[in-house]
Amino acid sequence: MIAEMAAALLQAQWLYLAIGYIAIGAALTRAQGTGAWLMGVLGWPMELAQRFAGQGPQPYLFLLPNVLVFGLFTFAPLFMNMGFSATEGSSILFQDRDWAGTDNLVRLLGETQPDTGAENREDDKFLRAVTDTAVFVVFQVPIMVLFALITALVLNRDIAGRGFWRSIFFYPVMLSPVVVGFLWTLILKRQGVLSVTLMQWGWIDAPIQWLTDPGWTMFWSVFVYTWAHLGFYMLILLAGLQAIPADLYEAAEMDGTSPWRALTHITIPLLMPTLLVVFVLSLIKAFQAFEELFAMQVSWISVVAYIFETSGLRGTPTTHGLGIAATASLLIAAFLGLLSVLQIALSGKGAR
Repeated sequence: MIAEMAAALLQAQWLYLAIGYIAIGAALTRAQGTGAWLMGVLGWPMELAQRFAGQGPQPYLFLLPNVLVFGLFTFAPLFMNMGFSATEGSSILFQDRDWAGTDNLVRLLGETQPDTGAENREDDKFLRAVTDTAVFVVFQVPIMVLFALITALVLNRDIAGRGFWRSIFFYPVMLSPVVVGFLWTLILKRQGVLSVTLMQWGWIDAPIQWLTDPGWTMFWSVFVYTWAHLGFYMLILLAGLQAIPADLYEAAEMDGTSPWRALTHITIPLLMPTLLVVFVLSLIKAFQAFEELFAMQVSWISVVAYIFETSGLRGTPTTHGLGIAATASLLIAAFLGLLSVLQIALSGKGAR
């Protein structure tokens, strides 16, 4: 048995390649010491490139894998999306799609359809999705930033079980968005835990479908989304709080400064650059809200859900659906890009 395994290994081409690679490395390396010599044997292509090209190109060589991945999964889809927005047809192959120019933009925002001249209803659907998303963002982002700040301030203090409470608040971030959505669906559906409990307490007479009731669907959307992502922003603010020198608080305490004055005159001003980052990141993330809301099947439709439904990724593709969805996604991407530029400009101004 052992002899057969040895014979099989000797017949494997990769074994000869590995032996040759190690032999070349052993001949080329000049490192001294066992550990350095071993690393030289394994990394001889890098050492050889450094000898001929110097250390100048070396950082770009290490950046190359990330650039390739980023280009493949970010820039390539972006350019494809631009192509879809300027063409029409139900196929995803560009050779099977016809040139449309700005027709998809007219179909998305115009009053009349460019094909038939009839009344356009697609603009109402898109504007409704934008309006619902804007309402969600207006309520969710300030609540997220406020509670993340309060949580970070509390967990930055010397309290019992501080590490445990930090992990508890961060735990929902590690859950899959779909898991979060299904978990809260079990609680908030018509015969869910919340309705049954409130009826047992006598607070309500009939079960409520919290996720589709017009008076409650936005409230619970904001609540669940904040619960799911609070720990991430809390961690960023916690890092910002720990970067503030403790000497400032000691000097303020010696001067008899009250805790509220220390918060408003020391903590908040020094934490403002981090707060700005958290605000812009949460704003961008709120505009991209989809997974949890889709899993909970809330009654309102977000911009991302509108793009998903219109594109034909769910159901039967239509002639203009993919082009309209691509145009809508580019408009939202341009808006989010402006937010990112604004964050960079404000961060640079704050640093100066």
